[in-house]
Amino acid sequence: MGCSVSSNLPPLNALKVFEVSARKLSFSAAATELCVTQGAVSKQIKILEAYLQLSLFDRTSKGLRLTEAGNFYLPTVMAALEQIHSSTVSLQQSNSSTRYLTINVSPSLSNLWLIPRLNKLSHAFPSLRLNIVSGDGAYQFHQASADIAIRCLPISLNHQNSILLREEILLPVIHNNLIADSPIQGAKDLLRYQLIGSTTRPQLWQQCLSSLLNNENWESKPDFYHSFEHFFMSLEAANQGQGLALIPDFLAESYIDSGNAGINLSNPLGLSYVSGYGYYLLMPLYRHQDPVVKQVYQWFKDNLSR
Repeated sequence: MGCSVSSNLPPLNALKVFEVSARKLSFSAAATELCVTQGAVSKQIKILEAYLQLSLFDRTSKGLRLTEAGNFYLPTVMAALEQIHSSTVSLQQSNSSTRYLTINVSPSLSNLWLIPRLNKLSHAFPSLRLNIVSGDGAYQFHQASADIAIRCLPISLNHQNSILLREEILLPVIHNNLIADSPIQGAKDLLRYQLIGSTTRPQLWQQCLSSLLNNENWESKPDFYHSFEHFFMSLEAANQGQGLALIPDFLAESYIDSGNAGINLSNPLGLSYVSGYGYYLLMPLYRHQDPVVKQVYQWFKDNLSR
């Protein structure tokens, strides 16, 4: 007597199309990422909705929007596809002693901190090969995304699957030539120089000065110079003698005057400002038991935390 097995699993391809469409909230953008036509994307979504007998998207005049069912379904689908992707990669690598990990790191952290320490990391993990990509802001893991991400985010207990590696402490740094004839003797003297701004956090100098000057009335207004998106850009501007820059302490430490030849920057009076931001290491829940990821995670924790 034959037996029949009924599967309650929806079509895998339709799930993948749903995941991309839900991330993009655009069938055309999903089609571009998947290298298919928009019609093919719409067809797969219809197949999945018919299978579930539920609508996953509302089609509005302003574009796509997830329904309540779609919002409920998406996290599970993303986690399942990530797990399949991760297991597939691990299986493919199981016969090789070399492991590959993708790390998404903010550009300044990559340029000023990670790259100079890659030899140290490689010594700790000789068979590890990193794919290093950069980005800023909140990070969402999805299929084929990074295994680990490091981000500078506001201090919070609500960042999921994250650990705070260190608080952000900013130092005002300036080229020694600018203060050779007119030393900075107090925090108010910072206002004599052009301030290099941040395009992503435009109030940073105002907040820093208010803290350093204890909210005193300023005798002169700040003189703002060019603004830059990333700390490594601001640091180079300061190194070119273009003004005062606010740089995280651990990114600036090797560039600040310590008697070494070729070091041209100083932190006047040892001033510092705790910004309310911190550097977080993020990784998806399913990665927590991967032994290689755990080791690399521990390396970052040991070397980046204070």
